[in-house]
Amino acid sequence: MRRYIVVSLMLFSQISLAEKITVSGISSGAYMAQQFHTAFSSQVSGVGIVAGGPYYCSRGLALNALNLCMNTYWGIPSANWSVEVARQMARMNKIDPVTNIATAKVYVLSGTEDKTVRQSVSQVVVETYRKFGVPEKNIVFENKLPVGHAFPTDHYGNSCGTPSKSPFISNCGRDTAGDILNHLIGKLKPKVKALNQRIFSFNQLAHFDGLNINRLSMQETGFVYIPRACNKGMACKVHVAFHGCKQTLDDIQMAFVTEAGYNNWAEANKLIILYPQAKTSYLLSNPNGCWDWWGYTSLDFHTRDGYQTRLVARLIEALQNNNLQLTRYKP
Repeated sequence: MRRYIVVSLMLFSQISLAEKITVSGISSGAYMAQQFHTAFSSQVSGVGIVAGGPYYCSRGLALNALNLCMNTYWGIPSANWSVEVARQMARMNKIDPVTNIATAKVYVLSGTEDKTVRQSVSQVVVETYRKFGVPEKNIVFENKLPVGHAFPTDHYGNSCGTPSKSPFISNCGRDTAGDILNHLIGKLKPKVKALNQRIFSFNQLAHFDGLNINRLSMQETGFVYIPRACNKGMACKVHVAFHGCKQTLDDIQMAFVTEAGYNNWAEANKLIILYPQAKTSYLLSNPNGCWDWWGYTSLDFHTRDGYQTRLVARLIEALQNNNLQLTRYKP
């Protein structure tokens, strides 16, 4: 059972946020992270992609997502295609100028035991960012870890080689959240134990424009971890962590929020972690609660005008403006 204590919004009125943000995700959350980065590259300085593929890989079709971007029955995705589509979207002012991407930090992880999103697909992510002009020193590609289709941690989850099983978090003796954050943000202070009382919920849907909320496939509730230091007027960075398919609140409850490992680093480093939440929608043919990276919400899913990308951007803006009505989480 989840319990919450309402907290006055004024508690966070002194939060000061750094301008640039970073993002990361696992599986569909990895696809969401890279397309959010590509769409909002003027705001995002780094991206972590665990078991994901390149921008607009699906070309807006679920069959491509399955056979080109996860398995490779129809071949391997094209980095040139992803770059060209991004350039075209930028010319149409659907996404930010792609020249921003060249300065990004990129972390890509693909497990040797992952049979869901093949390593050859993740390799194309690396090639795509190279073609965007990202220098080698800014790219980490971890493709030796014997993990299945899961987010690797150093403390929680299935055995590392488990191919694909709930909660899609595996104990590999590897702090992937720390690896991602240290690469994207810079050398951080050693992690400390996170505090559950620093987890807050908020109403995601209150920040949607209401055009067609049935097309959104997002939970009413989202979460954010706010370290104690961020209440003291200190400048804090923001990282957005996207869960994967079958990692929704209905599937694994709070496991991704509390166990992926981000919060321990957040508490020690004045880092706020935003956890948007997708949900299952049979109406939209999204039975696994995946983020939209194949077009089940709209044709613009990969741009700034996508229902989900647009709402996440608004959540970040609301956080930056101290305009999230927060409720304290109590396990």
